[in-house]
Amino acid sequence: MNAISKSKQRLARRLASRRGREREGLALVEGPSVILEALRSAVEVRWVVVGEEYVGGELGGAIVAGCRECGVEVGFAPDGEVRELCSTEAPRAAVACVRRPPLEPRPLERGRYLMARGVQMPGNLGTLIRSAWAFGLDGVVVGRGTVDPWNPKVVRASAGGVFHVPLIGEPDGFGVHASRADSAGVRRRGDGPGASDGRGAGTGPNLLCADASGEPVEIVAAEGPRDWVLVVGNEGGGISPPLAARARAVAVPVVRGVDSLNVGVAGSILMYALVQAGEGGPGG
Repeated sequence: MNAISKSKQRLARRLASRRGREREGLALVEGPSVILEALRSAVEVRWVVVGEEYVGGELGGAIVAGCRECGVEVGFAPDGEVRELCSTEAPRAAVACVRRPPLEPRPLERGRYLMARGVQMPGNLGTLIRSAWAFGLDGVVVGRGTVDPWNPKVVRASAGGVFHVPLIGEPDGFGVHASRADSAGVRRRGDGPGASDGRGAGTGPNLLCADASGEPVEIVAAEGPRDWVLVVGNEGGGISPPLAARARAVAVPVVRGVDSLNVGVAGSILMYALVQAGEGGPGG
């Protein structure tokens, strides 16, 4: 039996907070499917601990085999001790420590991106990242006020998408100063001929925002914008007025009496519709 070392226990406690994860440059990954996805990715997996009983099952055995194939340190401990390292509800007896890539701002040039600003519920951000991965987006911008994408609940809800979709930091002042949108490479509404209708002559992607009062997504998608940044906002407050004023609002039509959709659901539908309409959609 290999007990969990005191140093790993202390590290796990530090990684329970966003500040600790940022300071250490590490994150804990919980759940067998997500751990297996981490082992398949380019993200560095530092170590894995699996429950002594859990390792006898199919997924537990697959984790151990994956660690050995990748040369990752794997240890064993009583299932209950492994679960004590976890912070999600009803965790399985498997946990991994990974090096989290830094969130670095960069210009949003050609491509399709999701920007989450003020999305605070881990399940919603995880769903959005999972959808961005499934639909082949070029990156997810983690905007101001958004929950840490390396929160264990986000990682779990993303089904491993955090290991495959580039996570990008938001340029400082992007949502406040008009010039910052330009420096990020994004075409704002009204920037040159055709920019407001998705066919602008500029080089950057079109700035769109999810808004229940916006144009139906099928209208925007029919214009075939190939490069875009879709901004989704806070679950209750939506997108900040300065940013919304420079973006083209797009909506998922719903039946009368329905106020709006969950941001994870709405953002996923909008991403799918825009990708399908552009060149190179999923499977295209």
